[in-house]
Amino acid sequence: MFKWSLIFWFAGLSLFGQTESNLMFDVHYGDAVQEWVAFPSLKKQGQFVAGYVFVSPQEGIVFHYHSSFHLGASAEIVPDGIDTQELNRIRLGRAYNFKMARLGEEHRQKLKLPLQPQGFAYHYVADEIQRNYLTGKALNADREFERAQVVLEKVYEKNPHYSGVELELAYSYNGIRRYDLTITLLTKALENDASQPLFYKELAFAFLNSGMVTMAEKTYQQCLEKTQDKGLKSEIGSSMAYYFYLQKKEEKFKEWRQVVDQNADAGLQYQLFMQQLERNWNNRPSHEMKKL
Repeated sequence: MFKWSLIFWFAGLSLFGQTESNLMFDVHYGDAVQEWVAFPSLKKQGQFVAGYVFVSPQEGIVFHYHSSFHLGASAEIVPDGIDTQELNRIRLGRAYNFKMARLGEEHRQKLKLPLQPQGFAYHYVADEIQRNYLTGKALNADREFERAQVVLEKVYEKNPHYSGVELELAYSYNGIRRYDLTITLLTKALENDASQPLFYKELAFAFLNSGMVTMAEKTYQQCLEKTQDKGLKSEIGSSMAYYFYLQKKEEKFKEWRQVVDQNADAGLQYQLFMQQLERNWNNRPSHEMKKL
């Protein structure tokens, strides 16, 4: 019952948008990094939690709880202090993805929030480029590709070869099916550094999904030559074998199946997947289409 009450509470906030306390619950967690925010408590109906949002290289985007409050009869903020039942830290993302409100100076004063939260020096990322990169990487991990694209492009514009940004931006472009942007991006990236196997992997994926099969095969082969990672080699072999399985091209399927056989341990996921495709070769599920 409480779950549905919470959903209706969120819906009400979305419908009316703003309370008399000037709390606007319209901020995505990816836009709230290194800010004080509030959102309805996940533990107690009618209560709100206030805290600070950090981005961490290890954890992604994390909410750090500070204190709780509720709204009075005139929708004014009424501090409730620390509630020990609240979660102290929440990894924001797919499991906890809801709109929150930014807390301005007036809100901070009412809630007696410090200018900087506890642990600020340890968690704070002063460099804007690094902060945007970490935020974009976390959003990619949450499959928030369009939002990741926005912040990662800010990094790319200032430093196109910032460590990791080209690959993360390629993930975003592939995630939103803008394969043309991936091809342009990674072609330039390889001119700067031709040693990165994952550049070839993401570029080949873009070629394949653009119908450029010959280029995809060539680029995947380059990836195989650049890496010693058997897991990556097995994944590549599996991807191309599956493509040719869908196309019912048995010789090409067997060619890429060999890549899996040469690199995947018996009984592991890629080998099991290949065995399943072979069993289904002449008796395919009706939902399978001639494309990825």
